[in-house]
Amino acid sequence: MGRIGGLLVAAVVGLGSAEAHAGRLDSVRSEVSGSSSSGSSSSSSGGSGSSSGSSDWDDGCCVGSTAGSTTTVSAGDAPPRPAAPPMRFRHYPYEGGGAGYMFALRPGDDAARKRAAQVWAEGAWQGRGLWRSAGGLRLDGRIFGVDGDLSYYLEPAAHDALYLGTANLSVIPIHAERGLLRLGGGINTMIDGRLPGEGPREYALGWNITTSMDLFPAWPVVVSGRVDLGRLYQAWMGRARASVGVMLWRMEIYGGYEHTQVGRVGMGGPTLGIRVWI
Repeated sequence: MGRIGGLLVAAVVGLGSAEAHAGRLDSVRSEVSGSSSSGSSSSSSGGSGSSSGSSDWDDGCCVGSTAGSTTTVSAGDAPPRPAAPPMRFRHYPYEGGGAGYMFALRPGDDAARKRAAQVWAEGAWQGRGLWRSAGGLRLDGRIFGVDGDLSYYLEPAAHDALYLGTANLSVIPIHAERGLLRLGGGINTMIDGRLPGEGPREYALGWNITTSMDLFPAWPVVVSGRVDLGRLYQAWMGRARASVGVMLWRMEIYGGYEHTQVGRVGMGGPTLGIRVWI
């Protein structure tokens, strides 16, 4: 009986140890390489119907009538609408008591910047023994913007680590005093962070589509959001995040939530960070 009991205890301990070492980061590698047990993938396609309507417009528009008579002005005679003044970046949101991050250029403005940048660092708890630290940078211009970020995932119980990163080129269709909207695409990357001897190191690349926004509703609040969707070798990869921050001069202290999905493996949790607007 003593020998049988010892064998049972050893089996339970061995099973627990095996489960501890088969962590989420190892599952991410399996999804990326396509070696997970899930061999089926679903794709959805939707047809979009388009409806078109036509309406006839008169060459002129009625602008006034007196004593039963109507005066018509040709559209070509209408005075030209003045061009909207170009938007420029402040050095940081709400600089000098201003509203938002951008302003309409006026003669004599000495803070008329055509480009602006952000640098940030953050940490996050992903639950079930998984931690994430990350850093990134962004450069915004009048038409285009570039950004890149790299997240380091650490799973101490499984003696495992992994890097996931993106790099994107975006267009900025909306420049407004109270907000920016970006649309773009780029690449996803996975870099193995395991120490030598902990297992084979694996690397992967893929493509990414991204959209992000920064809103400046009222001093000193900054609201930011981002959604990514793409592939990382054999796996679909997506990310969604939202944060709310408070400006302290050039620095923004923010908190929020980020979720990253690689195939069937989800990694998400609350995040806290600092962003410097330069």
